[in-house]
Amino acid sequence: MDSFPSLLLDVRDRRGGLVTRVGADAGPREPGRLVVEEFDRGQPLPSGGPASCNTVTWADDHVVARTTLQNPTPLYYWVAPGADRFLVGTDLAGLIARVVAGTGAEPDLARQVRAVRAAVRKVGGGRTVTFARAAAGGPVEVTERVTRAWHASPLTGETPVEAGARQIEALRGEVVAAGAPGPVTAVVSGGVDSGLVAALAREAGVLDHLATLGTPWGDEYATADELGAHLGMPVRHLALSEDDILRAIPETVRMLGRPSREAVAGGVNLVAVYQRGELPAGTVLTGVGADFINAGLRVGAGPVPDLRQAVTDCLHGAALGGELSGVSAAAHGYVLRHMYWNTAVVQAALDTAPDVMRHRDREKGHLRAAAARMLPDAIAWRPKQALHHGSGVAHHLDGALARRVGVETVDVERFCELVGVELVGALLEAPHEPVDADECLKAAAAAYTREHR
Repeated sequence: MDSFPSLLLDVRDRRGGLVTRVGADAGPREPGRLVVEEFDRGQPLPSGGPASCNTVTWADDHVVARTTLQNPTPLYYWVAPGADRFLVGTDLAGLIARVVAGTGAEPDLARQVRAVRAAVRKVGGGRTVTFARAAAGGPVEVTERVTRAWHASPLTGETPVEAGARQIEALRGEVVAAGAPGPVTAVVSGGVDSGLVAALAREAGVLDHLATLGTPWGDEYATADELGAHLGMPVRHLALSEDDILRAIPETVRMLGRPSREAVAGGVNLVAVYQRGELPAGTVLTGVGADFINAGLRVGAGPVPDLRQAVTDCLHGAALGGELSGVSAAAHGYVLRHMYWNTAVVQAALDTAPDVMRHRDREKGHLRAAAARMLPDAIAWRPKQALHHGSGVAHHLDGALARRVGVETVDVERFCELVGVELVGALLEAPHEPVDADECLKAAAAAYTREHR
């Protein structure tokens, strides 16, 4: 059985009303509601419960999909020509496979997948999409509205330490609430973001393990060990091979949909960790997202010209991109919690004046200044480095993939598009079976080679 969480509603307009089937259900379901992050299998929810999750409700005359501002699991939808059928789901490859299965696979599957994908829409954060059955029996009407938005209300007269402490208190509440299911493992680098998460979890008595990852191209073992020594805990070193990183690409693409090269490079690290299974099943905490909300940075380091706009762009991009999704973690028995990607913590950042955030002319200066009360200065003020930069994947993914394909250079985004085609093909052949990552990579490599002869 395929363990990848894939939620799909197949809705058809019939004479008596809308008929909704969920997943592989043989028969229609009665009117109901799904909390997306439960994946129809009872997956544990974040601290905010259903209110912090995406939802889909359905009745005889309408279906409504609602996303939160964080949009933890992006939704996609496709409407058939004539609008007498539509699909809503979390798994782009699975959704496209269902469309292709209904029309019949063509000899040029790549072209067919491309055509279907062009008709699929991805739902951003803070949206409500309504599929309503026309009263006069016409086609189903689809409306998409922005129903939620972030609002910044910067406090005046606040010192950097006060602003940082206020955000740390919001973070503390989320960390305490993330202590189940256990055991709890914090993935750390030795920097301020993951360092704060680990320190707060340790202080609350909910932290069981520390772990850090590395590859043949780089690691942060020494700095993570420094944090571990400060907290009085050993740090598990997760050594990922080049093959581990490459084998994680198909699942990363499935998780992200149609990702950029940067998103793939960022995503494969944790996906490879889940696939290796060296961490005990339970909750995984990270510090990912702190740069989005405090520095307006997705990559790189240093101050940005317009911090408020940069943060807004990061919030929108992260909510749409799916890079903070817990889908892959759930596929391997983990519950993923990005501790800065919570309403209270995000709002605390938005309510901080940009000049306060730039304390000492450093990104996240306010957070660093307050964190120095809990962490050694060397950790609190350590230069920013994204997870996939510390592991070396950001700089070496292209070369590793080129070696696997057997070419000098490779277009990572085009290769991932071909991986997406192979995912659809695998799901057409065996919809309820796991996708073989090695076979998927092999087929995508062959297709890439044919294109570039």
